[in-house]
Amino acid sequence: MADLFNSFIRGVKNKRVIVWGLGLNQGGLEAAKFFAKLGADVTVVDMKSGEELSESLAELEKYRNIRYIFGRQDQDIFASAELIIKNPAISWELPLVKKLLKNGKRIETDVTLFFRFFRGRIVGVTGSKGKTTTTTLIGKFLKAAGRNILLGGNIRVSLFAYFTKRHLSDEKKIAVLELSSFQLEDLVFVKRSPDIAVVTNILRDHLNRYGSYTKYAAAKKNICLYQKKKDYLVLNAGDKRLKDFNKCSKAKILCFSAKASSVIPAQAGIQASSNNQSNITAAIAVARIFKVKKAVIEKVIKNFKGVPYRMEKIAVIKNITFINDTTATIPDAAIAALESLDSHPRGDDNKKRKIILVGGGSDKNLRFSKFAKIIARKVKKIILLPGTATPTIKKALAKHAPLVTYEEAMSMDKAVKTAYKSASAGDVVLLSPGATSFGLFKNEFDRGDQFNEAVKKLEMP
Repeated sequence: MADLFNSFIRGVKNKRVIVWGLGLNQGGLEAAKFFAKLGADVTVVDMKSGEELSESLAELEKYRNIRYIFGRQDQDIFASAELIIKNPAISWELPLVKKLLKNGKRIETDVTLFFRFFRGRIVGVTGSKGKTTTTTLIGKFLKAAGRNILLGGNIRVSLFAYFTKRHLSDEKKIAVLELSSFQLEDLVFVKRSPDIAVVTNILRDHLNRYGSYTKYAAAKKNICLYQKKKDYLVLNAGDKRLKDFNKCSKAKILCFSAKASSVIPAQAGIQASSNNQSNITAAIAVARIFKVKKAVIEKVIKNFKGVPYRMEKIAVIKNITFINDTTATIPDAAIAALESLDSHPRGDDNKKRKIILVGGGSDKNLRFSKFAKIIARKVKKIILLPGTATPTIKKALAKHAPLVTYEEAMSMDKAVKTAYKSASAGDVVLLSPGATSFGLFKNEFDRGDQFNEAVKKLEMP
């Protein structure tokens, strides 16, 4: 594989490379930097405007061998391309992608190239929720045990950051990767799955891309489809929908459970919700494959405070707690957030409830009935952000939570101010939208950052 990578590097200079999708999460940015540094003739193509991508473009100003095409992605743009690097957000099922492949164009991603060239072991983590926390913990366990790791993937670290001979050719290195369903689609083209695959859960998500839960789950199954007998598949015993996964893998099956709380230190730094227990036990299962000592595991967990944007406590103002859970982009994730918090569940007396929820946003063709039922039981008031999902949420609230009041806010600043005014001492203001962020925000992280900034303003004199 080292020879393959060296050959690939040598062939890049002066090659016409299109980076299709600069994006906002570093992936396209790192790809553009990588190929520009190697002397390729790089063209960045993105449907967004230059203004929307200004932060990324500022980092590329010094490269004179990059040109840009914004606001369109016509077939003629790709006519002379010798290599196309595709953003995960661009589906392999897109008619233009299919046409380009049919015409013999070479299309790669950071995932396809990494899986082709990396010689070490790969730990891949996927799931509808919990994958970032699980990936982060696995990385911390292995690092604390003295292992040489590369942490990347959907965790907002592009794999192009590791595209050097030193990283890719070292058989002792362990790559710990968070892999989304979009990225897992890429594995079909390299016929390789992670040596250790972890599936935290499979819930309804991304149906605006896949159309059905079955197709979404099929994309997830690529994490184990090409595994060998010496590999490991680590599954959540509490998710019945994962039964099909062990049928499509030749690997050794290990199961973890949120109920296995005895393996978690009593003084764990992370909030001990059921979902976090599941994430912790999943990570511990992988640590044990690598024979990480129990004392190391316990020390890491004790000091682990969680990851940003996931049930992250931002501030306490006048005894009102503000929690940022912006990555809850599906109803099930927001439900888990609500279930993890204490509130008074009895009857329909809103005065006894303690949660002010900031929710709503863009739709992924998901269902909100169960979300509304949990809101009816746990939430005092909900502040709704604009987006295509919000009317659907309002209909669900009218049917299942008619006694819960709501207000709409056209900005995060307004939403936070409204929530604060509605809260009393001892209450929790929770950003856990249950929907995606597109429209009002660049992405869910921008949404979370705006929430944090709005909370900070409340603290100002």
